[in-house]
Amino acid sequence: MNRDGLMTLYAYNAYANGLLLDTVEKLSPEEFLQRCSPSHGSVRSLLLHMLECEAFFLAQCQGQRFELEVATLPSVPDIRRQWRQLERQQECWITSLTDAEWTRQVALELRGQKLVFAVWELLLQAVIHSVHHRGELSVVCTGLGYPLSTMDIILHFINQNGQSWPFG
Repeated sequence: MNRDGLMTLYAYNAYANGLLLDTVEKLSPEEFLQRCSPSHGSVRSLLLHMLECEAFFLAQCQGQRFELEVATLPSVPDIRRQWRQLERQQECWITSLTDAEWTRQVALELRGQKLVFAVWELLLQAVIHSVHHRGELSVVCTGLGYPLSTMDIILHFINQNGQSWPFG
């Protein structure tokens, strides 16, 4: 994994999160808060989990204390604002990394076990984790009557290059 490849994945992550949030904004307040996610309860709780994990991994890579309090974000517009801020932080920090910082080892303690990862591995984990949960939310939102737009990365590339998807 190199910096350009990771930045491509982070740009796609922002694009896909935007599509997800566009759909979630259509949910009623009751649908947004009802228990429907097999992993985290409500759509709101799952979105907050995704946001929190992305912020957690960035903070760990930066050697900072994790301080994002996602429970204070009551609505989709609040979550979107916080996510956009995080995306700017991710982009600025990742693009500033030197080769030595890219491979620097970061120690995490998870459930009492010390694990060590390269910075790039933790940054990749944050993106892949969100891909997983967007898939879950696609099923959940479809079940609520709000199917998500297709979020394939190829559509992101097509949009970036000013092309049109031939399948409508």
